[in-house]
Amino acid sequence: MLPQTLQPKKGVDDIWPVNGKRVLIRVDFNVNIRTGVIENDYRIRLAIPTISRILDQGGICILMSHLGQPKSVDINTAAMIREECQQRKKHILSYDGGSKISFFEKLSGEDKALILSWSSRKEKLMSLSVNPGSGKTAVFAKLPDEEKKHLIARFIKESTERVFQKPFQTTKSEQEFSLRLVGERLAELLDQRVFFAYDCLNARKEIKKLGPGDVMLLENLALYEEENSTDENKRLQMAQILASYGDIYINDAFTLVQSEAASITGIPKVMGHGVAGYFMDKEISYWIQLLNKPARPLTLIVGGSSLSSKIWLIDYMLTLVDSLIIGGGVALPFLKAQGHPTGATKCDEEIVRRARKVLKTAHERKVNVHLPVDHLCHNDPSPTARPMITNDANIPDGFTALDIGPKTISTFAKVIGSSKSVIWNGPMGMFEMPCYSKGTFAIAKVIGDATVRRGLLSTIIGGDTTIAAERCEQVARVSHVWASTVALDLLEGKLLPGIGALDNKD
Repeated sequence: MLPQTLQPKKGVDDIWPVNGKRVLIRVDFNVNIRTGVIENDYRIRLAIPTISRILDQGGICILMSHLGQPKSVDINTAAMIREECQQRKKHILSYDGGSKISFFEKLSGEDKALILSWSSRKEKLMSLSVNPGSGKTAVFAKLPDEEKKHLIARFIKESTERVFQKPFQTTKSEQEFSLRLVGERLAELLDQRVFFAYDCLNARKEIKKLGPGDVMLLENLALYEEENSTDENKRLQMAQILASYGDIYINDAFTLVQSEAASITGIPKVMGHGVAGYFMDKEISYWIQLLNKPARPLTLIVGGSSLSSKIWLIDYMLTLVDSLIIGGGVALPFLKAQGHPTGATKCDEEIVRRARKVLKTAHERKVNVHLPVDHLCHNDPSPTARPMITNDANIPDGFTALDIGPKTISTFAKVIGSSKSVIWNGPMGMFEMPCYSKGTFAIAKVIGDATVRRGLLSTIIGGDTTIAAERCEQVARVSHVWASTVALDLLEGKLLPGIGALDNKD
């Protein structure tokens, strides 16, 4: 039973010919950049197959992405900023070498402060504000003529090279959210020039100059508040501008399919079509196979600290799985429902009721449920001493279960050993502490071994589970790993707008 929007979609190979056509591609270039260096270019590399295929066929690639969460402006405010920038540009470039003081006097307070920061009297700047009338022009007037000439020449040169191209990128903090460095890295990976549009909603003239085989990256979409506005009309306003840049729309940002951003659902709505890039298509195909025609038996492993955050996942997946393994804090309401004491952990009666209902439904659907049969416990809220191992599923008064015990590890391992597909979300215990990591790491290793040795189709989802698998060096041995919440939404049967916006295969 597939989620409503999870259907096979038209892909890159369904849109030929693209020769000479402008292809809008939504990518996810939201990478970490520290001190001017991209820490990991994995997300950039994911888009290369789709980009390369379009270029090989003579298409023109226009790439769109967001980066971080910058302070955004609305389209109307941006237009005002752009107009102010053009007026400033006109004033600066009209300078013909005449009165230097008159030229300086007409600049903004920020520009005056910048020029004086280069001067021989920059110490005077410390006592002046950026507001008009604070005395900056008087300081400039006292400089030697030759220094005035040099400062103005430098200002005009740097303004022409930087500021005029980036009207929204005028402060250090804003520059941290520019995709320019991403464009440079992409150029290295493609081994060709990547043009860069410094204003994603004012790039029409630059796009018209592009020819077959060219690539352009638009500046950060998130600089405009309409990209992620809660008002659909505002999102569509932005989408209409972006849609006017191209002939074809491709979405290759699977990590963002939960979003209803202008560039995710708005553009295909405006253009009347949308297809999946190669990475998007690969992910959709994987999840369709896993959720519709999995290799059986299919086992779901659920852990973590709280059942309340996992109940929807369990409820939905009961229609699909053959076995259900439950560990961590999630298991406690189920143990309580079976009459086992849960020690210092108090289980809300409503959650216990939900757990009892899950057990009943699982029995009716012939789903085998496996719960912990022993625990590693401690009676210290900050346990560092040797834990106690219980003899059975009962947790003594005053003690808290912090990991599954050795008998439980053995039981869970046997279930995994008889499975052909496994989906795992949530650790078995407090794996961050070495003395309570054994259960989680053991399950990860069992899954990794089965994947490598006999072809188990294994899927790990969720941030904590991924971190745990990384710490015990099992990530590379698993079929599929997803730290993002997209996978959880799919497993819970939720509608994903970014997938629903794309065209279904005929």
